[in-house]
Amino acid sequence: MAERRHAADREPGRGAHLVGSRRPCSVEELRVDPAITCAEHEKRVCAFPREDERLHDLADIRIDGGSGLGRGARRVGELEHLDVESTPAETIGHLHCRRMHGFKVLPAVALIEVDSVTKRFGGILALDGVSFDVGAGEIVGLIGPNGAGKTTAFNVITRLYTPDSGDVRLDGQSLLRTRPGAVVKRGVARTFQNVELFRGLTVFENVQVGAHARQGEHTVDDAIYYLGLGSLRNRPVSGLPYGTQKRVELARALASSPRVVLLDEPAGGLSHEEVQDLGTLLRQLRIDFELTVLLVEHHMGLVMSVAERVHVLDFGRKIAEGTPAEVQANPAVIEAYLGTAA
Repeated sequence: MAERRHAADREPGRGAHLVGSRRPCSVEELRVDPAITCAEHEKRVCAFPREDERLHDLADIRIDGGSGLGRGARRVGELEHLDVESTPAETIGHLHCRRMHGFKVLPAVALIEVDSVTKRFGGILALDGVSFDVGAGEIVGLIGPNGAGKTTAFNVITRLYTPDSGDVRLDGQSLLRTRPGAVVKRGVARTFQNVELFRGLTVFENVQVGAHARQGEHTVDDAIYYLGLGSLRNRPVSGLPYGTQKRVELARALASSPRVVLLDEPAGGLSHEEVQDLGTLLRQLRIDFELTVLLVEHHMGLVMSVAERVHVLDFGRKIAEGTPAEVQANPAVIEAYLGTAA
């Protein structure tokens, strides 16, 4: 096992295989029963469009697949031999609301719900009645100019901040009665805008911190070798490149076996090649670790290429939501970023 792990780290060209998310073209107003088997579902819906077909209108900002952040072994043992083609990239219950080829698919029950949340800091209104949701199995973007309230929303979800009003629910149950240190035990993990690692500890020790609340089957070694950090496991994190430290922080989040991971500007400080690798990695993580991802990011190419839906904040208010293409064309979004509507 050890030889296989370290061999994976020595293969620079090896990366996570990108499996495009498959979306059903449903009949009009199809209501999906989560108990329906895949075989039954395939009889009722048309073929799944390929990822590149679904995002054809974003061709100018597509991120190509690559290796690097996602290279190395997948999960130790089980995931190494996982046949991802035998399992749908998303279950029937994970369908989200979108219009494709003239048809409408009704959304799944949201896994994360931010409901009319308001948060003030003295005279500053950081969040003003903000509501948005993230469906199980989705990658959802949360974007907006600097100071829009994105990180504040993350801090409310993870209980670092208590909102002045509103609610945050995980799987229908409020998180506001959960202590900040216990949120990860509920299945919510996160990374930070500025890397927050224990500088005096090794890679392994930092990732091990995330395992104290581990509820699932993923281990510290699963996270380390999946992200290609096996050869660095005994190195202090303080001497590692910034992009590698970002991987360590993500590995720490994965070690808790989360249901939801909140990524706060994971592409910050990364090179163009590393951002390409990150896009590939996020798609594969969603499959291999059965994750739901909420992504705060200023790198629009990354957000628009991996997110199924995008919510937009500006001055603490939500001004838009929709598919990447819809958000890009929204006059309010263009004005928020450029100062004038097109």
